[in-house]
Amino acid sequence: MLVISGIIGFALGRCYKVAWEESQFIVAGWGDNPIIVICPDSSVTDYRVQSAVDWWDKRGYIIDYVHRDTTGHICNKGRWSEGIIFIRAEGDLLPGTYAITSRLTILNKMISAEILLPNEQRYTPRLLEHEMGHAFGMSHVEKIGHIMHPILERGGEKFWIPD
Repeated sequence: MLVISGIIGFALGRCYKVAWEESQFIVAGWGDNPIIVICPDSSVTDYRVQSAVDWWDKRGYIIDYVHRDTTGHICNKGRWSEGIIFIRAEGDLLPGTYAITSRLTILNKMISAEILLPNEQRYTPRLLEHEMGHAFGMSHVEKIGHIMHPILERGGEKFWIPD
């Protein structure tokens, strides 16, 4: 009975957390500036990543540095390494999804993030910037032209903190 109560409690807590996150624009923030690690399976160029980093830098979201992990030494340690935003190319996406970002947060603090950006999407305009927004702790915004719009074709390069 205790195990069943624990499972139910966990499930309810998870549902509450998801519902709360969907009602917030910024669900978590980094304590210190994160770094980006590009994993060996990704063929995204350093230039493309730096371009996305610069885009967010102009808006006050800072990446300390970008590292290409050619040997896989860092990427193989696990996807939830503190202070790191991983960029990977391999993984499962839902049909019709261009990319996805997973976040590990504890008490509204970003611990780690993983951007799954398939190699065939590496040059899609604004896609990496959008996914980095998720890695910075942001949710979607249903405003045409906003970088965080959930539909790529309706998004744009505008950014503001919604009311």
